[in-house]
Amino acid sequence: MKTFFIALFVSFIPFAGLFSQETLFDDSRVSSVYIEISPDSLELIMTDVLSDHYFMATFIFDDGAGRDTIPDAGFRLRGNTSRLAEKKSFKVSFNEYAPGRRYQGVKKINLNGQHNDPTMVREKLFYDTWKSVGLAERRTCFVRLYINQAYFGLYTNLEEFDKDWLERVFGADSGNLYKCTYPADLNYLGANPQTYKNIESSSVTGGRAYDLQTNEAEDDYTDLVELITLLHQPADSVFEIQIAQKINVDGLLKAFALDVATGNWDDYMYNKNNYFLYHHPGTGRFEFISYDTDNTFGVDWVDRDWATRNCLDWYKHGDPRPLAEKILSVPAFMQKYQRYLDTIARTVIHPDVIFPHIDSLKVLITEAAIADAYRTLDYGYTIGDFVNGFTETIDDHTPYGIKPFLTTRYTTILQQLPATAIPGEGQDMISLSIYPNPADDLVTLSAPPPGNGRQGYILDMTGRKQRSFTWDKTEAELTLSVAGLIPGVYLLLVADDKGVTTRRLVKK
Repeated sequence: MKTFFIALFVSFIPFAGLFSQETLFDDSRVSSVYIEISPDSLELIMTDVLSDHYFMATFIFDDGAGRDTIPDAGFRLRGNTSRLAEKKSFKVSFNEYAPGRRYQGVKKINLNGQHNDPTMVREKLFYDTWKSVGLAERRTCFVRLYINQAYFGLYTNLEEFDKDWLERVFGADSGNLYKCTYPADLNYLGANPQTYKNIESSSVTGGRAYDLQTNEAEDDYTDLVELITLLHQPADSVFEIQIAQKINVDGLLKAFALDVATGNWDDYMYNKNNYFLYHHPGTGRFEFISYDTDNTFGVDWVDRDWATRNCLDWYKHGDPRPLAEKILSVPAFMQKYQRYLDTIARTVIHPDVIFPHIDSLKVLITEAAIADAYRTLDYGYTIGDFVNGFTETIDDHTPYGIKPFLTTRYTTILQQLPATAIPGEGQDMISLSIYPNPADDLVTLSAPPPGNGRQGYILDMTGRKQRSFTWDKTEAELTLSVAGLIPGVYLLLVADDKGVTTRRLVKK
């Protein structure tokens, strides 16, 4: 148990030092994107909102240090219901009129308007937490968008889910990538692949609910049908072995836990929507990826309290969700899911960890957000709504500010998890105090003499060991040096024959 607890943190990455340094996705600044396009083409884009036709445009990227101009780029609307919004979202294709062309290593980018989020940070914040738990990074940053010299507002720039992304994050791009949208519940409907191809998406642009994004010419759904067929089997010991060979269960459980911890209800588990399945050719297993994550951190459209909803009973009952139902009915998988929830609550969405990051995002975008008149057009959001949306209720679909949501969600998850969940901060195996905390150079641990001695560790939030120490069995106090540690949040673990006790340690 001690070994598992320590190892559990290895794949968790902190917000500090988290982000890509590539200019196009540099999220330490708000760069500018300029689109130059004929007025007639722009009018067609804005009126024929269901069209996916790329119109020729010039793309200019200005990061404040330099400016690149890409002629003959493709430009169109993107999204689902956001196509009907006043503040549109867009897609840029660098290779639409120049086959094979990439800009800074990518063929496409997505510019999302965040029209229903008064703070405009929720989608970016989700992808930051997604990466922080060791899941496949989708690079994101904020940009100012100008079209024909007019300021269209603050946008989230998101990396495209395509073969370039697959190669970057998984090291292989030849497998089947399925984009799954409502009503993609993975319910078994027989062995004929055409049955699943015929299920229509509820997207305003139509298409398949299970939409193959790669290897389209082959159009071979055999691997997906095999997964769905396995999910139709009893959740016994044979299923436990077979499903672990068919899908990356650890990654799936982390994704489920993060969706639940961040209130991402427009997901597979609750709304049978907004996820990708990638059949990795190297492992033979599917990878699960959540996407379209603006309905998070307190946003609600279906009259539910996502801050207090039971983290162990998240998915929608009375409607098939076999990937969640079968996986979580296996005791070993359910236990691991609970441990991931516990770890995410304590080290990712804990207010001490995530609030400084939220504050940094707010400071970064405030000037561009205030100047964004388009964000006011759909729900009348004012400058005050932008400022207050981080801490207060704004309207019916944002009943929580981001920070109150996270405070409530963090507390609720820890209350809902059973006592068998992994020991975490504040769950004492020993009575341990630590002072001063925050600390500068030295920190003192105090506890009853350990009897048989104790072993301790200071871990950064990726799980990397920064210090190790032993605690003599006769000593009630132990003084440790934290000099040389980078300022930030660390995890202190102390293990003895009673178990593992953890504390959060803040280095000044």
